[in-house]
Parts: sequence; structure tokens; C-alpha cells
Amino acid sequence: MTKNQKYEAKLRAQGLKKTTVWLPEELEPELKELLEFFKNNKHCDPVLIARNRETNKFTKIS
Repeated sequence: MTKNQKYEAKLRAQGLKKTTVWLPEELEPELKELLEFFKNNKHCDPVLIARNRETNKFTKIS
């Protein structure tokens, strides 16, 4: 088993799943931080709401 396979097996054992996602480049830092937060705080649930950057109003994600 390679070093990377061991690392991935360790994360899978923690209940994590490896996923590739295409996202806007300017949102990458915020989304990485958000995902890291939920990885470390499994007792928290995401609230499906987003802020429209043009109008600065909240938008419900259905």
C-alpha cells in the first residue's frame, strides 16, 4: 500500500469521502475553509442559504 493509499484509507475510516468538485476560482478559499470546518465539526449541519454577491441579499438554496 502506497503512502497516499494509507492516507486515503485513514480518512475513509473517519467517515470521509473523496470527491472532485469544479468551482469558481474566486470562491476556492472560502469553500475550502467551510469544508474544513465541517470536516472538523461533524456535529454541525450546513444551513442551505447563500448571499447574492450582486444584491447582497440572502438566497435560499432548495
